[in-house]
This record gives sequence, C-alpha cells and structure tokens, in this order.
Amino acid sequence: MNKKAATFLFSLLGIFFISPAFAIDYPTIAGITITESTSAATFIVYFFNLAIAVGTFIAAIVLIMAGIDYVSSRGEPAKIDSAKNKIKNAFLGLIILFASFMILNIINPQLNIIKINELKNEVEPEIIIPEGTGVYLYDSPNYISDTLTPLRVTGTKANFNNENFNNMTQSIKFVNPDGGDFKFGAILFSKYVGSGSGTDIGSGYDLRGNCSYSFNSIPDLSVSVGNENKPVIGNNNLSSIIVFKTKTGSASVTVYNSIDCTKGTEEFEELKDEEVMCTISGGSGFKNFSEACPDFKGNIVSIKTSGDVGVLFKTAKSDSVGRCQYFESNKSGCINTVKHSYAFNIDRYEYEPNVYPQSFMLFPLAK
Repeated sequence: MNKKAATFLFSLLGIFFISPAFAIDYPTIAGITITESTSAATFIVYFFNLAIAVGTFIAAIVLIMAGIDYVSSRGEPAKIDSAKNKIKNAFLGLIILFASFMILNIINPQLNIIKINELKNEVEPEIIIPEGTGVYLYDSPNYISDTLTPLRVTGTKANFNNENFNNMTQSIKFVNPDGGDFKFGAILFSKYVGSGSGTDIGSGYDLRGNCSYSFNSIPDLSVSVGNENKPVIGNNNLSSIIVFKTKTGSASVTVYNSIDCTKGTEEFEELKDEEVMCTISGGSGFKNFSEACPDFKGNIVSIKTSGDVGVLFKTAKSDSVGRCQYFESNKSGCINTVKHSYAFNIDRYEYEPNVYPQSFMLFPLAK
C-alpha cells in the first residue's frame, strides 16, 4: 500500500472519529450500528472491523490501478516494475489485514464480537445492616436492663472495655431485619480454664477462650437452648463476641494436612500415600472431626472454601469445653493460618502440648 493510499485511509478513519460531532449516520458493519449511546468498547470493535473493510477496499483499488498500469506499460521496464510493486504491496496489505483478524479469532473468537455493553463493578455491594437491628446484650436475664443500657453489637468485639460491659452479659437478644436476606449469628467467648492445671489460662478477651454459638435470643446465658449456647457461656462470663450475617443453606469446606490446600504434604512426609484431605459439612451443633473424617491422617493445616463460609474449630469434643478459633473464607479460597491459631498446638502451655481442633461448626455467610 503506497503513501497516498495510507494517507487516504487515515484521513477516512479520522473523519469517522470526528463525525459524531456532526451527527453523521454510521453504516452498519459486522452487525454493529453506532448510535449516540454506543459504548467505547463497542466503538473499538466497530473501528477494528471498519479498518479491515476500508483496507480491503483500498487494496482492491490499488490492485485494479496496478493492473491498468501493467497493461498500459507497453513493455517499459520502469512502469512494469512500478505496477508489480503496487500489486505486491496490495497483497501484502491484504495478508496483514486478514492475518490480524485470523490471529484474534484463533486466540479467542469472542474478541471479534461485542460482549460488554457497559463496565460492571465486580465488587459486590456489602449488605447494609438496617438501623435498630443487631445483637443486643443485657446485664440481667430475660432481656432486662438492670444497671446498664443494652449494648447493640453488629460485628466483632474483642472486648467491651469501652462500653464497660466486660463479663456483664446475662441475656442476648437477636433483632433481625424484616424480610431481609440474612439473619444474625454470634459466636460467644468466655475465659478458658486449662484441663491440665485447673488454672485460668485464657481471659476470654481478644476472641480467645471457651466458645458457643447462637442464632436466636437466649434469655439466660447459664442455660443452653437446644444446640445453641452449648456448652453454656454462663452469666457474667461473656468477654468477646463475633457477630456475622448468615443465610439459609448448607456450608462445606475441605481440610488438608498440608499447606496451600494441596494433596501433597511437606510436613507429614510419611503420610503422602495416606488420606490428606477431607470435605466436612455443617449442620446443627458442633460435629466431631474424627467422626466426620475417620480416615484423615495428621492434623488440619489448611482449609479450602467455596463461597462465603465461616469455620469454627474447638479443641474438644462437640459437647465439651475447649478453646476456639473462628475463620472466614478469603479471596484466595485457601486458609493457611490454622496451625498458627489459638486452636492448634500452643507450645507455651506445656501441660497441654497436643492441642488441636477436635470439633467444628460451619456457617453459610451473607456478605
């Protein structure tokens, strides 16, 4: 393609770019019609197809003109060479145009058609908590405020120092949004007493200690309600709390005895041919891990999640008292912090050297 043809092509394309200001009607190309509301992505694909169409048209004109020059050359070498060069350049231009189209089509046929009409925000909006809803803590049974104003909680509280509510809760009331897509759930923490020495080794603050959970109001924290608040937290023992938004449905995760949620294991070399993963499902109440995964070997080191799910591990059997650790699914889908959590081998407690998760509870989350 010679300089004149290239200049003509770019001039023509320039006219198409500025023509919206003059309300010029665009032709329909490859099924695409340009209007005032056409998105930038659509116009780029339109421009690509237009360039191929215009380039093909110019190459055809050049070929015709070169053919005329060749026929009318009357044997003059200079004219014949000029005509041959035009023909060669025209074919080269056509090859480049169609090669670009074919390459894109081979890589992904969808690149040559419009798939996106508008930009979409991939970040899902967070569920708004309506005013007045939440989990309310009371300093007396049966949701009575004795000396303290009820404390509304809608998230995580590692302690209640700022509210002067440490170890003051005796009943809990859940106020869920009417007709909402979620309801509140709560994990309750109190101080933990070591089984080896009988002394207090966990304050219950900072989400460490004994735990239980609840989805419904509890009029007296010294009494369990079905599987909730079991084992009981007790009155004036609540030291920290996690409040989350849950939805109806089931939840499941896969646990591994190696890091990065893989079947291969570095830490337990002797277990490479053994069972190194197991899928567990949630339900009503804590479940014993040994019963859910009887063939699992080694310890839980990582957790693979699918979707939004909360995982609560306890270092004791389902109905027994033990310290707890809560995890939530992350963007990577793999939780690698299990081994370094409060529910796994805490070396500084020498009289309890073999602490590990023995029971679990899963929660489908709404975010």
